Amino acid sequence: MAITSQDRTPYEVERSAALLMGFLNAVGDGCHHLVVAASANGATLSVSVPFHNDGETSDLDPDDALEAMMVLTLAAMVGGGAVIRSTVDQASEVMGWKLMEFYAKPLSASEIFNAYCTDAETGEVIPPEWGVEYVAAPRLTV
Repeated sequence: MAITSQDRTPYEVERSAALLMGFLNAVGDGCHHLVVAASANGATLSVSVPFHNDGETSDLDPDDALEAMMVLTLAAMVGGGAVIRSTVDQASEVMGWKLMEFYAKPLSASEIFNAYCTDAETGEVIPPEWGVEYVAAPRLTV
């Protein structure tokens, strides 16, 4: 299923842009990586967007931003999630949100830990990545 700009209503475009800006503003200065995924009909579509925040400025590729908005639209309609990994010194922080109906529900530290430390196919526990701190996601201002 391909989503094009012609398929999107003004509301969907506005909400997708607001969600993307909310994610960019949810983290402080530094290098970050946003991953958005949508699942429908047994398939998963995802996009990975590196970005850098410096004060009030977020630096990201415009094509990545448009692609992220398209996947955000799909994820918001059919269900999905978003994760941000931030590099802090030599460690990483990971936070996430569940996406539904153009809203992002913040995940707690334990929810994101469980998502990263559970094998999706078997359900078995896997060890956490070394140097990664799983943190509660903030509520987005959108």
